[in-house]
Amino acid sequence: MNKKVLIVAAHPDDEVLGCGGIIAKYRSEGDDVRVLFLAEGVTSRYSNDELSKQHVLEEIARRNKNAIIALNILSVDSSQIFTNKERYCCRFDQIHQLDLVKEIEKHISEWHPTHLYTHSPNDVNIDHRVTYQAVLAATRPISSSTLLEIYSFEVLSSTEWNTLKPFMANTFIDISRYIDLKISAMEAYEGELREEPHPRSKSSIEALSRYRGAQSGLQYAEAFSLVRMLKL
Repeated sequence: MNKKVLIVAAHPDDEVLGCGGIIAKYRSEGDDVRVLFLAEGVTSRYSNDELSKQHVLEEIARRNKNAIIALNILSVDSSQIFTNKERYCCRFDQIHQLDLVKEIEKHISEWHPTHLYTHSPNDVNIDHRVTYQAVLAATRPISSSTLLEIYSFEVLSSTEWNTLKPFMANTFIDISRYIDLKISAMEAYEGELREEPHPRSKSSIEALSRYRGAQSGLQYAEAFSLVRMLKL
């Protein structure tokens, strides 16, 4: 059966860090992938009075452009990439969660995904946590739903920093053929990779994939936490 995979990410680059390998895997197997970003990903670095400045607007546009480049590397069609330039980064605690729920519901209703991937509920980043809660509300199990599987993913430089609530990995997917594509896609996000030992360095991305592979008898893997699965 052809799968329709919806990725709901708070910010551009979360999708590559969290599930870039399986995005490439799904696309290589002929499955459809849509990526929905609920916010831009740069304004947390600026004060409120800077948000309307030209240099900030240009930075938002650059990040969204980089998202399209990165996802094209993973073979996602540009028509299935939905960026956002109006909702500011790391400020989801200041908006109505219902707005996020309705936006996610719209994509589910129009596109009828079978699989959905989103953030972990215990991330340090507030937007990641709110995104997870909005996804839960938007994916209420009703008879008309097409969703068969829902997973949360881990995002380096957020998930692992909550040391008292570590990521509960229970699903492992082989990305040995796609680890280079994952890193190439991350490189498309200009300025977002850091020097090691930062968790968003190339070596850390590879190390996490190796570790998750070692947990599951694979060379490289991405790990997920199963939220809900429906067997028909």
